[in-house]
Amino acid sequence: MLVDAPKPKSMSEADLLDAGYAQALAQLFAARRSGIDFGLDRMRDCLQGLALQHKPMAVVQIAGTNGKGSTSAFLAQVLQTAGYRVGVFSSPHLLTICERFRIDGKNVSREGFVEAHKAIEALGANLTFFEHSTGIAAWLFDEAKVDVAIYEVGLGGRLDSTTAIPSTLSIVTGIGLDHCEFLGDSLEEIALEKAGIFRPGVPAILGLSASASIRSLMATKTERALWVETEHLEAVPAALAMRGPHQRRNAACALLAARTLRDEQGLVVADSDIATGLATATLAGRMEEVEPKLWIDGAHNPQAAHALAELLEGGPTMALVVGLSNTKDIGEFLAPLLPHTHRLIATEGRGDRAYPARQIAKEAATLGFPIVEVETNSAKAVARARTLGCDVLVTGSLLLLGEVLSDLGNPEADPIVLTDPSKARG
Repeated sequence: MLVDAPKPKSMSEADLLDAGYAQALAQLFAARRSGIDFGLDRMRDCLQGLALQHKPMAVVQIAGTNGKGSTSAFLAQVLQTAGYRVGVFSSPHLLTICERFRIDGKNVSREGFVEAHKAIEALGANLTFFEHSTGIAAWLFDEAKVDVAIYEVGLGGRLDSTTAIPSTLSIVTGIGLDHCEFLGDSLEEIALEKAGIFRPGVPAILGLSASASIRSLMATKTERALWVETEHLEAVPAALAMRGPHQRRNAACALLAARTLRDEQGLVVADSDIATGLATATLAGRMEEVEPKLWIDGAHNPQAAHALAELLEGGPTMALVVGLSNTKDIGEFLAPLLPHTHRLIATEGRGDRAYPARQIAKEAATLGFPIVEVETNSAKAVARARTLGCDVLVTGSLLLLGEVLSDLGNPEADPIVLTDPSKARG
């Protein structure tokens, strides 16, 4: 007797969404693997093709070697406290690409991401990963009819895809030596690349995380330079949810930005909104305690390592778990953290640009770290550190932080892991 074969089950809406989301990630990450290709023409064509209808009251573009994410978070929280609908486009992400697109402090849904991705794909343009992502942000913010859109520069500024979007306020948080292979070998060269976001007649804020000479250089590229000063730093609330002297500098930058939007764009932002927003703003991966005695921080270059060391000053020494991208200087990153570390466990992320753990360990031993271990698997490295009974700090790479959070069982983790581009696109 013949037995009927079981009928295939129809996919549920959730299954269809998961499949569509995974497909969108695969398509987008394929562009990531092809590398970086600077320029504004493709992005401008993309924005024209999208035919966006909504014009925000203000568009803020933020560049800087470090501090972009925190400054964005501070400013967004201030504006949301004042009652405005705010969109933030940031990078990179820790667990899910949806973190890059936040509206009123919440990640865009997977459904929203897929819909926006399809809108960009329909244009048939040969975009880079970051151009495609910028287009997704612009489409999402248009659909949400945000009052204020905040775009973080991905790399540099002058030729970054976000610079194709007209802005009403420019911010450079600070300048440090990073991504020199793309931006130049000196602070002056990097500063000029980042000052490339300045627009004629548009106010340009120069943050405290840059020297006076570098700020003076950038000020020559705009007739509307606004310097973050000591008075702005002193106006920051005493207690912030984001800790550290460097976060106070970022908060001062956001404070001046909020005042400028009030004065220049007519936004109604009370001083009490500024105080409350700055005090309550948070951002994942910024000296965040994800489990008892387990901390993560996204420091990934020497300037950020100095800021992290400044935060750790006066506290107990910690066990440090470190993984770095192979574009960074191991010694310059580790040296500021030496006084705050009694044991270092070198590890490496799963991306193809991670430094070998043994190379990190060798440099740490040369610098004089008292105890150095090697554990190439990041999950095992964290597990080993946690057996020591002390506070553990994981740092060196945002990709590494994402791996650690995923290994802790976070359900929001994407089904496909993002990797760094390793080259310029030809």
